Amino acid sequence: MISGIYPNSFPPALFCRFLVLVFLLGISGEAEAKKRKSKRKKSKRKVHYRTPTVPAIVPLENAESAEFQNFIKKLQGLRNGKSEKVRMLILGDSHMQCEDFGTALNGFLGDSLGIPLAGRGFAFPYPLARSNHRSDLSFGPKEGWHGCRFTRSDNRCEWGLAGWTAHMERDSADFFWKMKHRNFEAGDTVLLFSPPGSARSHCLRMADSSGQAQNLEYDKSINAFRAIVPKRGPAMNFRIIRREPEKEFVLQGLLRKPQSPGLITGISGTNGARLDHYLLNPDFQKHMREINPDLVLISLGTNDAFTRPFGPKEIQAFLSLLLARVKAAAPSAAILLAGPPDHCIRKGKPNPATEEVNRVFSQTAEELDFVFWNQQSAMGGRGSVFDWRCQNLSTPDLIHFSPAGYRKQALLLFRSMEKHFSAKH
Repeated sequence: MISGIYPNSFPPALFCRFLVLVFLLGISGEAEAKKRKSKRKKSKRKVHYRTPTVPAIVPLENAESAEFQNFIKKLQGLRNGKSEKVRMLILGDSHMQCEDFGTALNGFLGDSLGIPLAGRGFAFPYPLARSNHRSDLSFGPKEGWHGCRFTRSDNRCEWGLAGWTAHMERDSADFFWKMKHRNFEAGDTVLLFSPPGSARSHCLRMADSSGQAQNLEYDKSINAFRAIVPKRGPAMNFRIIRREPEKEFVLQGLLRKPQSPGLITGISGTNGARLDHYLLNPDFQKHMREINPDLVLISLGTNDAFTRPFGPKEIQAFLSLLLARVKAAAPSAAILLAGPPDHCIRKGKPNPATEEVNRVFSQTAEELDFVFWNQQSAMGGRGSVFDWRCQNLSTPDLIHFSPAGYRKQALLLFRSMEKHFSAKH
């Protein structure tokens, strides 16, 4: 042992413990200093706040077109007591399939403007196709049915206007069509669209709420079974009977032609639909002619904005072809294009293509003299979907909307349309 290194009053073992303690305290102090320094850096970072957006009543572009003014004139005539029928058809993607937007717009026209409503026109039985459905219509039972839609590349079906078909492969099956807030009236015409091959291999019967039944005749000129409602009631019941073994019944959609005057609204949408999908339907124009709409509201573009690589020229070409199909089948109908709403792509980033799709829609509408409504601008512009989400108007995916959200969108469009009702009509 070397003397003189340790103080006489400080034993060697205790002195070593003291050095270890000092070392540990030094490390701890250095760590705390780093934490304080990091907090100071964070406090100096800039915090970016997004300016809240505000919905707006945006003007309808090209609203002075002759067809649209004629549609407004017809609605004004209904409000003034003229006994006539006015038909509005709404086509779109998943935003329209749930039917919240369409039923709300129909309600605003009736409640706020006093326009008589004659109820629903064209409809597709989504529950029979095993798809989502939120509506004032109900269909069932769905056992034994399956669906086919044009947005799936592996599907090849005889689609009609809806882009959906419902298929039944049993020897016999019953299903109902019910309106929750309205009755079928005696004298209403009911059509069930079905391709000729399906019609040849099946017969259909219809019964009203009292049980009175009748066979449905098939009209080859429109590819539909036709019947007249014999008695007033909330539901119609149908029975399908197979004539040929292993043949399936195909239902493309249903159409009600009310006997009473008023605004008749048809609504149809398909999950994932793009503009080019509506060019695949072989019976699209045949059904359009039978519906004979006075206004066709086309609400598409969301799924087109998701295409990669994004091609504005292709979108414009598909839009022009679709509009040409509509005008060929309904030459006197007004066309109102509703651009895609504000929405996000992955990781909560606003889709930059939405504004471009709306620009293409606006330009095409101007060139062809159709009406355009910029839904993204009406919502508040780019990024407005975040504010809608904070108000529970958008769903967590920041693409779709809650029932209240669709109702608000319909209200914004209605307010833009309302400005065109005046004494001159």
